[in-house]
Amino acid sequence: MRSSRLSATTAFAIGLLPFAFLLGCGGGSGLNTVPVSGTVTLDGDPVEGALVTFSPEGDGHAAAGTTDGSGQYVLTTEINGDGAVPASYKVIITKFEKKAQPMNPEEDIDAAYAAAEAAGEDITGTGRRRMPAGPKNFLPAKYQNPQTSGLDATVTEDGENEFSFALES
Repeated sequence: MRSSRLSATTAFAIGLLPFAFLLGCGGGSGLNTVPVSGTVTLDGDPVEGALVTFSPEGDGHAAAGTTDGSGQYVLTTEINGDGAVPASYKVIITKFEKKAQPMNPEEDIDAAYAAAEAAGEDITGTGRRRMPAGPKNFLPAKYQNPQTSGLDATVTEDGENEFSFALES
């Protein structure tokens, strides 16, 4: 007489099926991306910490990457380093200063007042205030606008897709 019970090995294998399915179906971005990389220099020197953004001409998906110490970047659309969707792009490149994290006013009230005053906030209640300055862009302003940057790229499915940008002051 046969037992209607599953063996422990069979039950274990059946229990793993949902996990195997998840592993096999995940991992891709769902988009037809191709690897895209390159370098950014300013007056011949590599630019570290610049944000390189590929904005599609028309409908599409933007891609971006940040340069390393040698000015090299790798684009990301959805998943880190997945590249960009083949298309024509306008490119902008920016490098903004990093602002200090706001402090907890309860820790040092005098420092909080000084920081608020330095930022142009109204701490006196008089209604007079200066507009705080935005973060400083360390690259020429023309490169932060797709209409003035003069930077274009066409990403192709079969191409090398390496784009270097030599910026000038």
